[in-house]
Amino acid sequence: MIIDFHIHPFCKEATVKPNLGEAVRRMFLKGRENQLSIEEAIRMGEAFFRNRSVEDIIRDMDDAGVDKACIVAMDLSTYYGVELVTNEDVAKIASDYPDRFIPFAGVDPSMGRLAVDKFVYAVDELGCRALKLVPPVQHFDFSDPKHDPLWEAALERDVIVWTHTAHQKSHPDSDARLGHPMLIEPVTLKYPDLKIVLGHCGFPWPWEAWSLVTRRPNVYLDVSAYPDLYNHMPWDAYSKYAAEDKVLFATDYPLRGFKDTLEALERVDISEEFRKKILGDNAKALLGI
Repeated sequence: MIIDFHIHPFCKEATVKPNLGEAVRRMFLKGRENQLSIEEAIRMGEAFFRNRSVEDIIRDMDDAGVDKACIVAMDLSTYYGVELVTNEDVAKIASDYPDRFIPFAGVDPSMGRLAVDKFVYAVDELGCRALKLVPPVQHFDFSDPKHDPLWEAALERDVIVWTHTAHQKSHPDSDARLGHPMLIEPVTLKYPDLKIVLGHCGFPWPWEAWSLVTRRPNVYLDVSAYPDLYNHMPWDAYSKYAAEDKVLFATDYPLRGFKDTLEALERVDISEEFRKKILGDNAKALLGI
């Protein structure tokens, strides 16, 4: 079984708040006014949100041999006033296709108590299985103790926290420093039983990500977004330091393709046992499938 641990369900069944045109303008045109017109940016958004359906995503999965995918919501309310796929969306899509999708909720930690309440509702009432965060784009510091109530709510529910630990190229005003893997360290020390997945290989800090994964029992890594840089991943170090069970296949679809990522992983010089763990066995164990 192949499980993709991180995809965006960009499709006409998903919601963009306040609306597609305004969301695109707020997120992607700031600092790019002379490079990308609003019309061009909206056309890019329409290609995902108006011209494609959930069935198209499933066809892409089938074509690549991907059995299940974790679909993520993204809440950028504080910095942009935007939600790019809602928790209700991912819950509904997963409910309609329970054999194919696993819903991950998104909240904006800067909203404080409201973020905790929204997360609790997403898990307790909507059935979301994890929390998805994007510190460089949401502009929050993962290590700040003011976010502890959110980690405590996740720990109480035995819910995974997936967090973007990489720089962010698509948003011109994102803060790469907030994607540094070592900002996760203080939280792992305070909450050693909290399950955390470091997203996007940790690039450009793959060794710092490796350090966390090999030292913290409940920290994992997904390999999404950068298949063209897999030759810079310390694969042998994961094997030598008994961390083969901590690496998860993911793509960041549709920003990166299923086939392209799978083909890149096939070219990586690792054992077939390790590859099998990455492709699905590790995700099955972490998600309790």
